[in-house]
Amino acid sequence: MGNFRQADPVQIDRSMPRALFAELLAGALQKVQLHPSPMATAYLVELLDERVLESRSGPEGEEALADALLAARCNQGLDRIQRMRVLGDHTLFVSGFLADSLLGGPVDASYYRQIGCSAYDDVISGLRGRGELGCWTRLYRELVEGFGGFVEVLAEIGDRTRPRRPQNLLGVYERYLRIGSARDRELLLRAGTLPPDRSGLEWWQ
Repeated sequence: MGNFRQADPVQIDRSMPRALFAELLAGALQKVQLHPSPMATAYLVELLDERVLESRSGPEGEEALADALLAARCNQGLDRIQRMRVLGDHTLFVSGFLADSLLGGPVDASYYRQIGCSAYDDVISGLRGRGELGCWTRLYRELVEGFGGFVEVLAEIGDRTRPRRPQNLLGVYERYLRIGSARDRELLLRAGTLPPDRSGLEWWQ
C-alpha cells in the first residue's frame, strides 16, 4: 500500500480562531453523526482554541503517559483534579487532532484512550469527593463514554486544518483493524482499498 493525498487544508484566521473552530466542529459533528451536549460542544471548542495555534501537544511513548498519570495521582484535591483534566484533554487532542502522528509510533490511539479515560474518571471521582455532582460531573462522564466519537470529530477537524502531507495508507489500514474507526474506513475506501466490515472488528466508539 502506498500514500495518498487529500484536499488542501482550511487556513486558520488567527484573529478569530474560536469562531472558525466552532464552525469546523459543527461540520465534523454532522459528518460523524455525533450529538454531544451543548456543554461538551463548548468544551471541545475551548480545547481546540487552547491547543491548535500554540502547537504544544505531541505524541509521547507509553512510559511518558504512564508517568504523567502516576504523577497526577500523587497530588490531592483541586491540584489533582486540574492535572488529571489537563492529561485527559491532552490525550483526547493528540489521539484526535494529531491522530496521524501516532501512526508507527511507540503507542497507538487505543492506549491514549485508556490513559485519557482514566484521567477523566479520576476528575469525576475528585469532583464527587468535593460534593460537586452537577453539570461538570456529567460533562466528564460524557467525555469518557464518548471518547472514541470525540476523537473521530477532532480527527476530522485536524484533516481540515493541518498542513497536508501524504497519508501512510498502511498505517491507516493497521489502525482501522485495531479500532475500527469510521474515519479510517472512509480514508481507505477513498484510496481505493476495500477494508473488512466494521461488524467483524472490535472497535471503540
